[in-house]
Amino acid sequence: MTVTLHIPRVEGGLELVQDDQGAIRLDTPAPRNLEAALVGRSALDAIYLTQTLSADGGISHALAAVAAWERAAGLTPPTNGLLLRDLLHALSLLHAHARNFYQQALLDYVSTADLSGYRGGWPELQRIAKALHARTAPAWARAAFAHPFTAAQVDRLAENQLRALQALHLLQRMLALLGGKFPMAMSIVPGGSAVNLTDALLLRLRGYLDQVRGLLEGDAFEDGLLLVGAYPRGKTQGRGVRGLICVGTTGEELGPAQSMVPAGVYLGEKLEPLGGPVTESLRRAFYRPAPGKPPAGGLPQAAPEKEGAYSWIKAPRYRNQPMEAGAAARLVITQLTGSRTYQGTLVEEIEAAVGAPLTAGTTVAGRLLSRLAEVRLLWRRCDQVLGQLLPNQPTVVGESELPRVTGQGIGAMEAPAGAVRHRVAFERGKIEAYDIIAPSTWNGSPQDERNEPGSLELALNGARLDLAQREDRLAASRIVHSFFFSTTDAVH
Repeated sequence: MTVTLHIPRVEGGLELVQDDQGAIRLDTPAPRNLEAALVGRSALDAIYLTQTLSADGGISHALAAVAAWERAAGLTPPTNGLLLRDLLHALSLLHAHARNFYQQALLDYVSTADLSGYRGGWPELQRIAKALHARTAPAWARAAFAHPFTAAQVDRLAENQLRALQALHLLQRMLALLGGKFPMAMSIVPGGSAVNLTDALLLRLRGYLDQVRGLLEGDAFEDGLLLVGAYPRGKTQGRGVRGLICVGTTGEELGPAQSMVPAGVYLGEKLEPLGGPVTESLRRAFYRPAPGKPPAGGLPQAAPEKEGAYSWIKAPRYRNQPMEAGAAARLVITQLTGSRTYQGTLVEEIEAAVGAPLTAGTTVAGRLLSRLAEVRLLWRRCDQVLGQLLPNQPTVVGESELPRVTGQGIGAMEAPAGAVRHRVAFERGKIEAYDIIAPSTWNGSPQDERNEPGSLELALNGARLDLAQREDRLAASRIVHSFFFSTTDAVH
């Protein structure tokens, strides 16, 4: 009997389908065909339209799009422009990680029904507890499930969840100040950033950042350790592929804006520089290769009735190998390069809590702790960049210096869920071809010609779950949320 499970709190919606043999597959909506819709439009349109792929990863897509434009044009922004992009990017990652943990993943471990027993001192939570008691129990108790936390630990997590909502509000203000609005960023332009950088702006940003320090630089990671200790199954469950990929972050162009995360690949038990061929397998995807040979390679054609296919997600491969992208990949590759020594102790702490090296295949616990460790590092990064910005100095090249670009460019950027790559061909300022590989495409890919699945599919099937059982349905949700999966990002 086929079992279908809806996974809650996934951007774009996701269902898992388990067949009679127990195999689990990802069932996603049909594609939006954004890549095809970009063809013929102005080169600038991609910077803003690709942000619609993901609320959490939109800024990363915009930075990848503008990087492709600038590489094709041979244009380098001024130092302030790079630093402003770096700050905007780090804040977007920080916001996404905090939201993912406290509003998505945490609800797989502690039920909202547990708020009925709140005994702490926060008036907002006291009102929620009172409201739950005023209702007939079955109206909210259906959401309850057994967990190993004490009443004091539940109160702590509930209070930090509320603190996270307050922190997200302040981070959104910062993102709006730097991006023009939120969640869409309008300040990302070819040649830099369109922000008017003043002393007053820097003071406001500094004030907001200081207010979120306690939770984001300290308590969030401790909450992750609490979850992992209470749910030891997560230390081994959800193990993905062994290959890890990171395309790096902003700031490599100029010394004062050194990238927080270097590019690299962990493959075959060793670290390699990023530079091998990236391909996309269509073997199990509802696509057929495009006819003809357009200048930058044609877009695959939708084939929903294709025999043997079961996914709308393509299967990107690096040197023909499936790779996992995300915070764990970033931490491991950064540690192995030795370029950011202060991150090494965090990796060691994660591996001690998990009981295994992250290079042995990341698990639910490893991904969760890696994301929260990165929250701590991102706060420090924002603090560092704020100290490097120079008010009243240029943030963007003049409009007269912007060419009507012709040529090809590749822009790569790390998003909250992992590596983003945009490959673009331009002709006199117009988009001639566009190809996007997103983090959830890497992680959520189906099997390829060698029947090797992507990391999420491997993690789900390796856990040997029975989706008809409630505990296994919770486990499946924990695995999916550990990847920060988004169907709008994966199926574009």
